[in-house]
Amino acid sequence: MNLKKTGKFSSLYWQISAIFLLILVAFTAITLYIAVNSARNYSVEVNQKLNWDLAKTTIDVIKPNFKNGKVNQEAVADIMHSMMVINPSVEVYLLDTNGTILSYVAPEKVVKLKTVSLSPIRQFLNDNRHKIIYGDDPRNLKEKKTFSASEVREEGKLTGYIYIVLASQEYISAAQMVIGSYILGLSIRSVITILLVSAIVGLLAIWLITKKLNAIVKGIQQFQTGNLEARIAIKSNSELDTIGLAFNKMADTLAQNIQELKETDEFRKELISNVSHDLRTPIASIQGYAETLILKKDTIEPSEQFKYLQIIYTSCDKLKRLVSELFELSKLQTNQVKLNTEPFSITELVSDIANKYRIISQKKGVSINTFLPTDLPMIEADILLIDRVLQNLIDNAIKFCKEGDYINIDIRSIIPGKIKISIADTGEGIGHDELPYIFDRYYKGKKYSESTGLGLAIVKKIIDLHQTEIEVSSQLGKGTIFSFTLPMVSVA
Repeated sequence: MNLKKTGKFSSLYWQISAIFLLILVAFTAITLYIAVNSARNYSVEVNQKLNWDLAKTTIDVIKPNFKNGKVNQEAVADIMHSMMVINPSVEVYLLDTNGTILSYVAPEKVVKLKTVSLSPIRQFLNDNRHKIIYGDDPRNLKEKKTFSASEVREEGKLTGYIYIVLASQEYISAAQMVIGSYILGLSIRSVITILLVSAIVGLLAIWLITKKLNAIVKGIQQFQTGNLEARIAIKSNSELDTIGLAFNKMADTLAQNIQELKETDEFRKELISNVSHDLRTPIASIQGYAETLILKKDTIEPSEQFKYLQIIYTSCDKLKRLVSELFELSKLQTNQVKLNTEPFSITELVSDIANKYRIISQKKGVSINTFLPTDLPMIEADILLIDRVLQNLIDNAIKFCKEGDYINIDIRSIIPGKIKISIADTGEGIGHDELPYIFDRYYKGKKYSESTGLGLAIVKKIIDLHQTEIEVSSQLGKGTIFSFTLPMVSVA
């Protein structure tokens, strides 16, 4: 899937920006709503607390007299009207003990209630912490208003209440108009300021984020199109750079795996080519001499028949050895062989192998000498693979030696924690032009074409698995020395 960009701003940038602006507008609206309501509630609460004792003070001034559930209207009307003149925002109501409105100072045509609930009034009278309390609004059936209230007593007996609504209908309408106008202006200025500042900062931040994302997407697309060298530039330790770092590591792993697959495929092709070539010679030899024995068995002398059978046997042995070494090397090359390290005595292993090969070397007139210290500690390695290394090196030395030559196997401790094993011979030696290639697969040397060319390749791979190196030095006509090191058993 191709991700297209428009100029410096990708579609991802516009999508995120649109979502950001919508959230910003919604957040601004919610903030203004909360601010307006908080301001209104604050104004109401302050108004009630400032006028908390207004009703009590009013009683001290008016001193209404209740008789038989009635109040002297004329006696208090002038004072109540005077109070309304001083504070026109309040509405004053005189209530009996049941909450029935006996008298009031408010436009008569808008008073809709005859009785006021006494529950908020009692709560008001018992509240010492001056919390905001709402009571009935006689002029609006469904609304609640803040108020001030006080009991009216005569001779210690409750005769009624004075109930003062702190914000009259007219005052509320006017206040709402003023607040609405102020809030509208404030809202417009606030919205414009907040949107501009937040939009600039937010869009810049989104651009920086999407810029990094675009770089990541570009790197992934380049890798997808086959550019295995494509990587994402890492400039910091941010989360997005962490994604780029993870991609780079993944790309390195994939590139390495692809390279290994290519090498494996090349090895497979080379293996098939070499196997078909190397197997063709012994198979043709076996087939040719077998056909001769079958077709001319009556005319071939017994001694000649025996010679043919020896050639067939030798070819079969070579074929068997070639297949075995091919199989062994293929497992090493494809990492199917895992090290099984264990402590063992290298001196005992070398001694056993040398004794086995002395029988072969003596037939050729070659001596095998061992120099094995008795106080060497054990080493940590895969005993079967090291056995294979020693056998291949000794077998290789015998091949290049002639009668009278000798092979020296030397073991010694060279540095703390390491033991060096050296196999030296006095054979033909290897030319300097051939040394760089002796560990290559199927390299047989110029003078020895009978070898499979796999023995030293197997040795090199086993030594590599042990995370050490094999060294070789040689002179034509003087011999060759192979040496490698192995770790001693660590003592805790």
